[in-house]
Amino acid sequence: MEYSIQKDAICCYPCRMFAVTSGHNEETFTKTGFSNWKKLSGAKNAKAKNTRIQNHACSEHHLTAIVKWTEYKKSCQSGNSIISQLTAAHTEQIKQNREYMKCIIDIVLLLGHQGSAFRGHRENDASHNKGNFKELCELMSKYYPEFKNKYFNDATNHSSWLIQNDLINICADNVKSTIIKEIQESGMFSISCDEARCHKQEQLSICIRYPKQWDVQERFLCLVDVSRSQNADALVSELLNFINSSNLDKVPIIGQSYDGANVMSGSKSGVQTKLREAHPQAKNAIYVHCMAHKLNLVVVDMCKHIKDARNLFNGLEALYVYFSRPSTNFKLCEMQKELGLTKITLSQLSDTRWVCRFKSCDALINNYDAIVNVLTNEIDEQESKDVAQAIGVLATIKNFKFIIYLFILHDVLKIINILSVQLQSKLATLGSSACLINGVKETLKKNRTAKYFAELWEKIINFAENNDISINIPIGSKRHRTETKTLKDYHVTVTTAAENSFYEDDLSKKKYWEEHANYPILDAIIGSLSTRFSEESLKIASAVDELFKLNFQQSSFLIDYYKDTFDINSSNLKCEMNVMKNMMKEVNFENIKKHLNKEVFPNLFKIMQVAITLPVSSATCERSFSTMRRINTYVRANMTQGRFTNLAILNIEKDIKVDNELVLNTFAKSSRRIQL
Repeated sequence: MEYSIQKDAICCYPCRMFAVTSGHNEETFTKTGFSNWKKLSGAKNAKAKNTRIQNHACSEHHLTAIVKWTEYKKSCQSGNSIISQLTAAHTEQIKQNREYMKCIIDIVLLLGHQGSAFRGHRENDASHNKGNFKELCELMSKYYPEFKNKYFNDATNHSSWLIQNDLINICADNVKSTIIKEIQESGMFSISCDEARCHKQEQLSICIRYPKQWDVQERFLCLVDVSRSQNADALVSELLNFINSSNLDKVPIIGQSYDGANVMSGSKSGVQTKLREAHPQAKNAIYVHCMAHKLNLVVVDMCKHIKDARNLFNGLEALYVYFSRPSTNFKLCEMQKELGLTKITLSQLSDTRWVCRFKSCDALINNYDAIVNVLTNEIDEQESKDVAQAIGVLATIKNFKFIIYLFILHDVLKIINILSVQLQSKLATLGSSACLINGVKETLKKNRTAKYFAELWEKIINFAENNDISINIPIGSKRHRTETKTLKDYHVTVTTAAENSFYEDDLSKKKYWEEHANYPILDAIIGSLSTRFSEESLKIASAVDELFKLNFQQSSFLIDYYKDTFDINSSNLKCEMNVMKNMMKEVNFENIKKHLNKEVFPNLFKIMQVAITLPVSSATCERSFSTMRRINTYVRANMTQGRFTNLAILNIEKDIKVDNELVLNTFAKSSRRIQL
């Protein structure tokens, strides 16, 4: 008997056959069920059939068919086909997968921005610390059941180091592509780089400066391992590889900033020269010696020439070493609390940390009482084996010469620190830096007067009296050197080799230290500033400053240098500058930005962007080295170079927002074991 499947077909073929042979329709059979089938059939062998039907009803085949048939009936009533339901389920599954992977991406970004380690020493289930990445995943599982279901129940939860590397790479590429796109839109950039050692590797940090409308951007882009060679040819080769791989080979390079090492600054075979020769877009890349380095060398030069200044910083270093021990540092903190002083720690002196000298002098002056009390207690108790060191440090800081040089250098370094902060700023321009340099030089020259030193001397005397320190004059040789008789009838205005015997009263002491301490320090600083920041070296900076004042003639050096690179018409530029100057009551850069329109003043707009893009220092590279040492610690020293530089980008340029949707779409383009 041929039977065709009807709309209301019974769940499976055996049930259908039982219903047909018994003479009942399928719908009635389905509604009554197997329990009443015996009454409905009326067959003689109902008992035997009932036994077979009951056995069939308990079979896996029948139960599966019942579920499918029931779902089919529901789909017919709701109007949704099986295909549409499967499609909806698939869409929901993909949505859940994408939400799960977005959480994974957010964890990667969080750890990258914080500069934290991802992996643990052991990451198996028995480990109590599986690393930051997996621990954060388990933390998310406590509050998000959907995430927990996929992380613990799926065969692959996408938390392996390979997936981490893929996501880190995609996120870093996203940040890097954002920066490169902005550079290409600006149409110019300056480059700066510097080297530092990290776990037996020499790392080259490459940073870029470019304009974004009127905002100056300084961005870190790459760390390159240059351990193989650090000569000029090798460094230039790495720079060219970076420029070409970043698709910046068509964008003009207008400036380059490095430190003063010969391999970088050499005019014949240095990096600055070889880069101009090797790269066609860098032929007008003017070299700017990092001004922050130059300023630091000013202080170093002064210490080389003045022995007592060098002795002061040696004393501060000895003080730092003594209080770097936990026990003595604890006593100092307790003494600061007892005296009601603000907790200030002593800084270690370094030739590369430019502000450390000022901070050390400031910390000693403000915490002098606490430091002396701790040292005195140490000596009186005689419990530590370092008593001899405490005696030496205490004798050093209570010496009258130490105190005088401490106050003089603190006053000078306070002025220089203003310039140091400016030169390290990402927003600093050559024009503003040149003005500040000249301002600092003029301030120091005006401070070289008896009137100004009288005010400083009053502070020194008060400090000495409060701390029971007597201000004296150093004793010379037993036989006093006298003035030559040939000068007896003359008024001598300069210092000679004669030892004056009239420095006895307070006024004479003041004059002695004014001539033998204050003037030599100021003269050394002013002289070194004038040499290292000469008019010739600041020629381009002065031209930038004049451009901001809209003085065409005085800024002609800058204009002539870049007019061919950016197709600037000098005649039109002069007209635009005159019109702009007549538009404003007060000429300054802030007012120029408000009125300057690219379409109306095309030549002025372009040369102004050049002026703000020229580099001032390589301080951004120096800051990247701090990040380098935080990321590549001794327990992470085996990190690959690619992962290292990608994590550095995510940590340093964390202000650039990364869209996890874009990261996920890029991640899904490769073959994955999860449907996205």
